[in-house]
Amino acid sequence: MSSSPLDSLLKIRKQELDEAKKLLSEALARAMTASDAVKAAEQNMVRERDMALDFSADDQVVEAYSRWLPIGRAALDRARLSEQDAAMEVEACRTRVNMARSALEAAEKLAETRAKEQQELAQKKEQAMLDDLAMRRATRKKTD
Repeated sequence: MSSSPLDSLLKIRKQELDEAKKLLSEALARAMTASDAVKAAEQNMVRERDMALDFSADDQVVEAYSRWLPIGRAALDRARLSEQDAAMEVEACRTRVNMARSALEAAEKLAETRAKEQQELAQKKEQAMLDDLAMRRATRKKTD
């Protein structure tokens, strides 16, 4: 049985939806990784600050913290920026999934409509054949 253009369209739409879901899954994984990086950078900031604020810490620890602080802040800023980028990517992928799902649903509705039309046409042809057969029988009975 040969496939129709509509069958090909349905196949393509399903593939697009599968690809969009895959990309969303990958984006969600990157977002989780970025979120974990932010948490780690925040924990580093707190740990380093707590070490510098410890009353038993000597001046070298405080000086090391003051040298490390700009580096720690920059790392936290990069992690937060990466997290924002990942969140935007997730939203873009969600939009893509929704659009692919809508396109597939539209193609499925079209296929359903076409199938109903073909079924109705087949039923009309069958009814026409039955009517023609009944008319022929009636005509034969009249001539007999």
